[in-house]
Amino acid sequence: MGETKIDRLIADLPWLDWAAGVLKAVGEPIAGASAPRGLKDALVGTWFGHALHPAVVIAPIGFWTSSVVLDLAGEESAADLTLGLGLVSAGAAAATGIAQWQDAANDLKPRRLGALHATLNTVATGIFVGSLVARRRGARAEGRALSLLGYAVAGASAHLGGALSYDLGLGVDHAAFEKPPTDWTDVAAFADLPDGKPIKVNADGVEVLLLLRGHKISAIGNTCPHLGGPLHEGEVDGDCVHCPWHDSVFLLDDGSLVHGPATTPVDSYQVRVVNGQVSIRVEDTAARKDAALQSA
Repeated sequence: MGETKIDRLIADLPWLDWAAGVLKAVGEPIAGASAPRGLKDALVGTWFGHALHPAVVIAPIGFWTSSVVLDLAGEESAADLTLGLGLVSAGAAAATGIAQWQDAANDLKPRRLGALHATLNTVATGIFVGSLVARRRGARAEGRALSLLGYAVAGASAHLGGALSYDLGLGVDHAAFEKPPTDWTDVAAFADLPDGKPIKVNADGVEVLLLLRGHKISAIGNTCPHLGGPLHEGEVDGDCVHCPWHDSVFLLDDGSLVHGPATTPVDSYQVRVVNGQVSIRVEDTAARKDAALQSA
């Protein structure tokens, strides 16, 4: 892939490394390695089923869009109200955005691009604060002009946010395009499985974690949905495996997500041993859900 405009932009802005360091320090208490597990899970969206930031950021952008439109319509009180609501909701958008970015900050592109995105958001928020202050002192023309400027900066920042998600993969499921086999597929000889140690096998091009414990074999997807970490290299803790990269936790029995920063489970496979060969196929999740509902 050739060099993009964003590649050239962040290459010309080395000061973004300093800004990223500040941002990472700010985010450490809520989303770093030492942050409370429940708080980080809440901010990244583990409970939500996908990244929380895109859903939360709708609020400030929507309020500020409404404020600009209401300014044009001459609805002064409503414009001021929505401007203020945008400022109030910007805090939640910032917190969820930092949480989503924090674990990717060691790599150059997401580190610098995330820092630039956060810097522009901070500038835009500051401009909107200035707009609200101008309105409160009766300088409505100045307030409207500042709102338009703030909205333009926020729009530029939103473009960078899209690049973080869709170009660099922050907040997306890194196992989304895997196609697990639905037919029984040989993946290993039973005699080759070490007891108690997870290994990686290939099932028609899909990486799968196999773990033999006594006479039981567990098989789940090996790619952590968060940022693609190899689960077979992680620590096994009871019935769970921890991603070695950012400590997402999954159940070995069915791939269920226990803790983030991942927001989706991994695939679960059925296992059989025939003539010394271990075969797997992806579990029918629809059937599993129906069975769970019937037993509830």
